[in-house]
Amino acid sequence: MKKTQVIILLMAFVYFNVQAQNNISAIVEVNYNTFSHTDLKNFQLQLRDDINEVNLDINDDFGANIGYSFGIKIEDISTQFFASYNSTGGKISYSDYSGLIRLTQLLKAYTFGGEYQIKLSENSSKNVFYFGGRAFVNYTQLDLESYSKISNTTSTESIDFNSIDIGLGIRFIYDIPISFVKLRLNLGYDLVLGGELKLKENNDFALEDDDGDRVNAGWSGFRSGIGIVVPF
Repeated sequence: MKKTQVIILLMAFVYFNVQAQNNISAIVEVNYNTFSHTDLKNFQLQLRDDINEVNLDINDDFGANIGYSFGIKIEDISTQFFASYNSTGGKISYSDYSGLIRLTQLLKAYTFGGEYQIKLSENSSKNVFYFGGRAFVNYTQLDLESYSKISNTTSTESIDFNSIDIGLGIRFIYDIPISFVKLRLNLGYDLVLGGELKLKENNDFALEDDDGDRVNAGWSGFRSGIGIVVPF
């Protein structure tokens, strides 16, 4: 919750500092994103295999998910500043007449960055086609939670990790005027260099797999979205 408030404050700061500029637009998007998460998928397999007393099933495997973005574009410098939120996760579980075992990994990313947009369509065209190059910073949170219920005994444990990631991306953007707003469609790819997932309570420790290798979040993947552009 605190990270969401920080992002809102940052975007508000950008907004109020560009009010003196001309040709400013606000953008709100709903995104559908894919992710690699190779390290976390392998880590989840190791968690499953480490518990050999029962046959745990993989229910969620860090799949594609819906995300949200908010941006402010300054036309004079052809640049859009944006904040976004993405989440995904993994879950393995087992249940029978005697009880339940569940291990969940909730992964969230709060992103802040900028995107330089190059207009590709003719000036006479009402619909506008852009190519965008972007750079951004992620704040990643990983919550590992174990839950078990055997007969009348219940146990819950949670461990939190976080990391700072940097990324670069490209997008193709298509704006369609509708009344006084524009419908925006976009498609692209982000390459994210994940930082170490450090223990929240003690940054001297980081998440490692059974081989002693550090586990990174791995947010790289394809991005798509639909949104509304509101010129001021």
